[in-house]
Amino acid sequence: MMIYTVKFSKKKAVAILLAMAIVIAAVILAAGQKETEPAQTTASVVKIKSDADCLSYIASLGYTVETVPVERKEVTIPIEFDEVYEEYNRIQQSCGFDLTSYRGKKVTLYTYTVTNYPGQADVRCDLLVHRSKIIGGNLYTTAIDGFMHGLKPAEG
Repeated sequence: MMIYTVKFSKKKAVAILLAMAIVIAAVILAAGQKETEPAQTTASVVKIKSDADCLSYIASLGYTVETVPVERKEVTIPIEFDEVYEEYNRIQQSCGFDLTSYRGKKVTLYTYTVTNYPGQADVRCDLLVHRSKIIGGNLYTTAIDGFMHGLKPAEG
């Protein structure tokens, strides 16, 4: 049987421990900086790369819209939801979306004019898109006695 002995000075031991601590800290920081994608909800994953993709998704719900969006802008999902946003998120959840994972994230809001909503004029369709994925949206009327509901298929 052979026995090897290694002589460590306190300086070498501290240097090795310090080097290991630096490597571990670097791994932890690198893992923490990687932005994770919020969990996908039960809503189907739809890739949005262009206006044509938005139009196709809206058509899949049974709605016809004008081909040019009324508005396209960047919005930030609030970090803290007030009562109004909590209610809005309940509407999203009823359609399989959930904005909770997107708190503080910048998303693109597309607004289209719906031309075939049954019995209503001045109806709009909003799509919320984050990193080419639809994460929510709604249909609503601009009328004073109007309505708002989530992205659900047209009836009839």
